[in-house]
Amino acid sequence: MHVSDLLVEGVNLMLLGMGSVFLFLTVLVLAMSGVSRLVAPFATDDTYPNPRRQPVSTPTEEHKETIAVISAAISRYRNKP
Repeated sequence: MHVSDLLVEGVNLMLLGMGSVFLFLTVLVLAMSGVSRLVAPFATDDTYPNPRRQPVSTPTEEHKETIAVISAAISRYRNKP
Protein backbone atom coordinates (compact mmCIF):
# COMPACT_ATOMS: atom_id res chain seq x y z
CA MET A 1 0.00 0.00 0.00
CA HIS A 2 1.12 3.52 -0.68
CA VAL A 3 1.40 6.15 1.98
CA SER A 4 -1.43 8.15 0.44
CA ASP A 5 -3.76 5.14 0.70
CA LEU A 6 -2.84 4.72 4.36
CA LEU A 7 -3.48 8.41 5.02
CA VAL A 8 -6.90 8.22 3.36
CA GLU A 9 -7.80 5.15 5.42
CA GLY A 10 -6.61 6.93 8.59
CA VAL A 11 -8.72 9.99 7.82
CA ASN A 12 -11.74 7.80 7.09
CA LEU A 13 -11.28 5.95 10.37
CA MET A 14 -10.85 9.24 12.25
CA LEU A 15 -14.02 10.69 10.73
CA LEU A 16 -15.96 7.53 11.50
CA GLY A 17 -14.80 7.56 15.12
CA MET A 18 -15.44 11.26 15.65
CA GLY A 19 -18.82 10.99 13.94
CA SER A 20 -19.91 8.09 16.13
CA VAL A 21 -18.84 9.93 19.31
CA PHE A 22 -20.66 13.07 18.17
CA LEU A 23 -23.78 11.06 17.38
CA PHE A 24 -23.66 9.29 20.76
CA LEU A 25 -23.25 12.57 22.65
CA THR A 26 -26.10 14.17 20.69
CA VAL A 27 -28.41 11.26 21.52
CA LEU A 28 -27.31 11.48 25.17
CA VAL A 29 -28.10 15.21 25.38
CA LEU A 30 -31.50 14.69 23.74
CA ALA A 31 -32.32 11.83 26.11
CA MET A 32 -31.32 13.89 29.16
CA SER A 33 -33.43 16.82 27.96
CA GLY A 34 -36.40 14.54 27.40
CA VAL A 35 -36.14 12.96 30.83
CA SER A 36 -35.78 16.41 32.40
CA ARG A 37 -38.99 17.55 30.72
CA LEU A 38 -40.80 14.42 31.84
CA VAL A 39 -39.72 14.75 35.47
CA ALA A 40 -40.12 18.55 35.78
CA PRO A 41 -43.85 18.48 36.64
CA PHE A 42 -43.17 16.18 39.59
CA ALA A 43 -40.42 18.35 41.08
CA THR A 44 -41.30 20.58 44.00
CA ASP A 45 -39.53 23.53 45.54
CA ASP A 46 -38.57 21.33 48.49
CA THR A 47 -36.32 19.21 46.30
CA TYR A 48 -33.43 21.68 46.46
CA PRO A 49 -33.87 24.04 49.38
CA ASN A 50 -32.42 27.50 48.98
CA PRO A 51 -29.58 27.89 51.49
CA ARG A 52 -30.22 31.64 51.75
CA ARG A 53 -33.62 31.02 53.33
CA GLN A 54 -32.14 29.29 56.36
CA PRO A 55 -31.61 31.55 59.38
CA VAL A 56 -28.07 32.32 60.40
CA SER A 57 -27.29 31.44 63.98
CA THR A 58 -25.25 33.77 66.16
CA PRO A 59 -22.09 32.34 67.68
CA THR A 60 -22.36 31.21 71.27
CA GLU A 61 -19.64 31.62 73.88
CA GLU A 62 -18.30 28.15 73.08
CA HIS A 63 -18.12 29.00 69.39
CA LYS A 64 -16.42 32.33 70.14
CA GLU A 65 -13.77 30.50 72.14
CA THR A 66 -13.24 27.99 69.32
CA ILE A 67 -12.94 30.81 66.79
CA ALA A 68 -10.40 32.58 69.00
CA VAL A 69 -8.31 29.41 69.37
CA ILE A 70 -8.33 28.73 65.64
CA SER A 71 -7.45 32.36 64.88
CA ALA A 72 -4.55 32.24 67.32
CA ALA A 73 -3.26 29.00 65.80
CA ILE A 74 -3.40 30.44 62.28
CA SER A 75 -1.67 33.62 63.41
CA ARG A 76 1.08 31.66 65.14
CA TYR A 77 1.55 29.42 62.08
CA ARG A 78 1.83 32.40 59.73
CA ASN A 79 4.33 34.19 62.01
CA LYS A 80 6.67 31.20 62.33
CA PRO A 81 10.22 31.96 61.13
